[in-house]
Amino acid sequence: MSRVTNNWERLVGATLKRELGQGHERTSSGIAGAVPPSLARTTIIDAILQAADEIQDEDPNVARILCEQAYSMAQNLDPSSDGRGVLQFKTGLMSAITQKLARRDGARIDRHRDIEHLWEFYQHYKRRHRVDDIQREEQKFRESGNFSTVNLGEFELRSLEMKKVFATLRALVEVMEALSKDADPHGAGRHIMEELQRIKTVGELTSYNIVPLDAPSSSNATGVFPEPL
Repeated sequence: MSRVTNNWERLVGATLKRELGQGHERTSSGIAGAVPPSLARTTIIDAILQAADEIQDEDPNVARILCEQAYSMAQNLDPSSDGRGVLQFKTGLMSAITQKLARRDGARIDRHRDIEHLWEFYQHYKRRHRVDDIQREEQKFRESGNFSTVNLGEFELRSLEMKKVFATLRALVEVMEALSKDADPHGAGRHIMEELQRIKTVGELTSYNIVPLDAPSSSNATGVFPEPL
């Protein structure tokens, strides 16, 4: 089953690359980065699938949640799969979801707990990457005005890493917001709504760029899904 699924994913990926002309631009595995233009224009499905790729090894269950939400978004936007490449994309994505379920070796999934699991992972991810601490350090760095070549190079390297972290966080927030509508308003749902309000108030998770623009450069340049078998 796994070999058949892998072969199917490769076939779908090749078809998408040929139809969408994005083969040389893709930077992630699976079908992330191959979202059809008709879906990519109005959603962040691509970003959600990129995040799923990033955290697959760390938490396969959260990666599964993200992929299922991406599929639901695609289905809601184009239920008849009329857009170019949409049918192939949906088929490949469902194949990837089925494979993720199969890897659980028969363990049942309680989708009623998805939002709680997602919230717990979101908090853990922020702590592990020291997001709050780094934001405070960034603010001090900007206020100091001390843009030496050594400091600037260090912060540029950190900026590249944090851009990836923030992209993953934005995808997690997007999915949490969508799923929280059906969550317990006295449990995870309430915490998520408070977090969403805080993010909007302080402007957190906007495009991340720790290096001030005027600093010198240090370089030259959810629908219906199958249950696990």
